[in-house]
Amino acid sequence: MPSSARAANADLTRIFPDCKPVKHLLVCQPGWPVDQVDAWIWLRCLQGLVNRDQPQLYLMTGNPRAGDAKAAWHEDHWLDWYQKTDRIPVERLDDPEALLARFRHLVRGYVIYDTEDVLQTQNLAITRCGLDNTLPVAPDQEAFMIRQGLVRADDLRGRFADDWEAAEWAVEHLWPRCNKRMFANFCVHRPTWYALAHELEDYVVANRVLALDLPRSRVFRRSLNLFRRLMETAEAPGVLLNWHCVWDQEKEYVAEAAERGFFSLCSVRSPNMTVHAGVGDPDRSYRQELPPAGQGVADPGKVYVCFYNSDGDATWAMQNLHSDNWLDPDRGSFPFGWGFLPLMVKLMPGMLQFYQETRLANDCFWGPSSGAGYTYSWLWPEDLVDGYLRDSRRLLDQSGQNGCNMVNWFLRDWWREVEDDRAVAREQALLAPGPGLVCGLGGSPYARSNPFGPIPKLHAVHIANVGRDNIGDIIRLSRECPTRPAFYFLFAQIAKGIFHQLDGEMGHLADYPEIEIVSMDRFFLLLQNARERGLVREPFYEKTEALAETWLKAPGRNRLPLYEKLTGELARTAKAAPAERRRRLGEAGWTQLVSAEIEHVARDRDLFLNMFAGRTPPTAGEEPDALFYVAFTVAWGLVRSALEAQGIYANQRDRCLADFVRSCRTLTDPAPFEALFAAWQNWETRTPPLEQTIAWCQALEQAGRDLADRFGTSADETFTGWPPRTI
Repeated sequence: MPSSARAANADLTRIFPDCKPVKHLLVCQPGWPVDQVDAWIWLRCLQGLVNRDQPQLYLMTGNPRAGDAKAAWHEDHWLDWYQKTDRIPVERLDDPEALLARFRHLVRGYVIYDTEDVLQTQNLAITRCGLDNTLPVAPDQEAFMIRQGLVRADDLRGRFADDWEAAEWAVEHLWPRCNKRMFANFCVHRPTWYALAHELEDYVVANRVLALDLPRSRVFRRSLNLFRRLMETAEAPGVLLNWHCVWDQEKEYVAEAAERGFFSLCSVRSPNMTVHAGVGDPDRSYRQELPPAGQGVADPGKVYVCFYNSDGDATWAMQNLHSDNWLDPDRGSFPFGWGFLPLMVKLMPGMLQFYQETRLANDCFWGPSSGAGYTYSWLWPEDLVDGYLRDSRRLLDQSGQNGCNMVNWFLRDWWREVEDDRAVAREQALLAPGPGLVCGLGGSPYARSNPFGPIPKLHAVHIANVGRDNIGDIIRLSRECPTRPAFYFLFAQIAKGIFHQLDGEMGHLADYPEIEIVSMDRFFLLLQNARERGLVREPFYEKTEALAETWLKAPGRNRLPLYEKLTGELARTAKAAPAERRRRLGEAGWTQLVSAEIEHVARDRDLFLNMFAGRTPPTAGEEPDALFYVAFTVAWGLVRSALEAQGIYANQRDRCLADFVRSCRTLTDPAPFEALFAAWQNWETRTPPLEQTIAWCQALEQAGRDLADRFGTSADETFTGWPPRTI
């Protein structure tokens, strides 16, 4: 598509085809376990064929013959709501074979896929269902088809050497016939949960979407390059559906798409999307009034705090009532922020109506990451990014949300949020007149906030977690940071029970009248007022020795002994026999270290080594990239920990290396780190030889010992896990 056409095509709702209104629902609850994946695949694909022209078939998990009949993905809740508000008549047909017989006229046979050797063929068969009306069928499901007299149209077993060959065939032969504004990623690495998440087939089939598993990490160069090739003929702006491969990290997956003008909808655990789009009014608008002016005058001595719970960019979070927190009986007892997918106006208008009609005075709606969908706008093509942000503002307004969470990550170069002043200024300008913006799912008072500009943009200072003394953490932070007035924005962990956790802690604030919990909207009006009165200065949080000890030094020195053990584990893995080395690279939690602190991944050796038991290991050809990816990841984590143990904030890759060489060159040899970082920078052109990476792994073991000896914790120090884990 020419650049001018791309720029003009900024109505993001047009990516998603219109859906006819639901007139009646045929409900099928077959009673299959949710992990009976291959049965659900063909049934949900049949649902896509049925609902393509008229949404009517509604599938439910749970056993209708059991006493509770509880549906796994809240399908029962939404069915009840639709019946109550829209008076949609409902018919039951729980026998899946009877259902197949009823709609047999829509099916033109079936395609057998390979569940033993090349599971990518599952995705080829799903795609062909959307294109040719042939159901995708595993060998153990074929009997259903035979009993209905359906003809086997094709058998994909033995057709391809591996998953990537199958994917390359699909890009060449199926992609030209598919919807160019959508792509669905279905992980094929069973038995991990990523590969067992099959709830979106109805939407993929109905909209003729290409389904593949194409991991975007540098472990799989062939797959990454194939995704890039596919995107060359995609029509941006567009959307990624479902979720990433178990070999990916979320931020790698989202970044690759963002660079090409595609945002992501985390739509695992999101059944019946072909139905939800047809219930409710997609043209209806909502409004959230800002607090009156009198509530927006900042007290110079106060500490203002707001909480925000959101995986609102994820359709599953909309369906599961934000992990059931919306149903907490005490909701509304204190100000609390909730993120809702702005595209609900098109994809789930009836759900949006439910939330709007059941909200309470202390519920503040605030757009999720990052605007219309989940993306990193700083990476978007120049001819598309302004249109994306402007239309995000329109959708935020229609869905009744004043502010927004705008995250920007890039794991190749940044550990936390990207610090890009130009991108922040663009977001501030185009998402005004909302009261403010937030970012940073990993909280830190050392991360950059941008309180000035058209509207403020603040990084989270902290994360509220289930099982923590969160108010105690806030009190501690207020003592360590003397800035007043102070503004603490906190993400609330996206987990069942977080609202109940915080509600139970509110009484602790009685002895601290200077700390006030406020809504997200009021929080930013107070900040704007303080800014206008000259009460806001840089740095936004005054840095003290106590603050550095809590947020940098203690975590850094307590992580170094863990890295000492981990570098030893890496050295042993690198020197193992090739097949054993590849197995360890596949099954251990190395890839989790790309976006999680070491204490949340590798505190327990057995758990770490078996984190992904059964995950498909890299091949001999993929091994050099896989081992290098792990070696660089461990090296960068070791560098960050050594810096933070000295009180040096660590975020940008090149700056981290420079600070490390300057501060640690007399303690350990920096040459392996410099070589690893240089090879990472040049990875697009070449992979380091395997033997070279093995040598680097051996060198990291010695560096781990050196740095732990110099900066590591003493034997009697207890690390309480501060800062807390991120979302």
